[in-house]
Amino acid sequence: MYTGQQGQFRRTYCAFPIDAHPDGNKQHLNNGGMIFMPSSALEVFNHPGVVLPLQLRLQNDESDEAICTHCGLLEFTAEEGRVYLPQWMMETLDLYPGDTVETINVALLRGSMVKLQPQSVDFLDITDPRAVLENAMRMYSALTVGDIISIDYNDKTYKIAVLETQPSPSAIGVIETDLSVDFAPPIGYVEPSASSSSLNVAAGQQDQISRPASSIAKDMRRKEEHAKERHGAAKISTFKGQGHVLGSSKKPKPSFSSNTLSVRSPSVAEESANLRDVLATGTGGADDNPVPLDVPLGTLFFGYPRVPPPGAKLNP
Repeated sequence: MYTGQQGQFRRTYCAFPIDAHPDGNKQHLNNGGMIFMPSSALEVFNHPGVVLPLQLRLQNDESDEAICTHCGLLEFTAEEGRVYLPQWMMETLDLYPGDTVETINVALLRGSMVKLQPQSVDFLDITDPRAVLENAMRMYSALTVGDIISIDYNDKTYKIAVLETQPSPSAIGVIETDLSVDFAPPIGYVEPSASSSSLNVAAGQQDQISRPASSIAKDMRRKEEHAKERHGAAKISTFKGQGHVLGSSKKPKPSFSSNTLSVRSPSVAEESANLRDVLATGTGGADDNPVPLDVPLGTLFFGYPRVPPPGAKLNP
């Protein structure tokens, strides 16, 4: 578990959660494995026999069971007689604010493998859990079997249990080492069985087979009619109204509404009067519009005789 003998540091402090740190801006460090110690501990750690990086064994001697974990040291900014621990570490050691905890410096073996188990199936929502875990491990100096650490990702906290470590079966250091990570199924995860999935597929196929063809056809026709209704409702109404005869001597004025454009057509009496004027005068009214050609039935019309202007010479 440990690499060998070194200068021994053993002190007892009152433990408090990081949220109680006088700085007040340390809450994000709850998702890590570092603690805060008083500046007096720095003098002891400067001893030549102390192995770096600094790693500590924390244990609660007052509990019924010998509970311990391992951590790293972040800052010497705690008040004398106090240490500040992440919340998950307080829970692991069964400590309440003000309880005493013993700190002992150790030198852990560098880890080669760790097996983890997420405590919720929500961990499966992470697209790349190994990359997230690699980034989170930068805030940890050691991992102890039995710990339930916490990591933060996208403003959400995930609890992860440490099930196994190698080469040491109890605790390893995770600084400057290539660590192989294995995941156990999250708590609450149910592996879908092949029999249940095949039963679901068979039930779906049986439902389709049992339905008569007429029922399926009715459904298809209903969907088509519904699609046509939606398509018809989506059409835009543009110009609506009636046209007017081109040969009319009186042009109707269009009347506009808010949404559509309508054109007033001449009445039957107006059309009859216009037609009499055209036949009597041979003109199309004030605008001299073209008039229909009145020739006997069965007669072919090839045009009017060519009448040259006065003084013009015609070619023989």
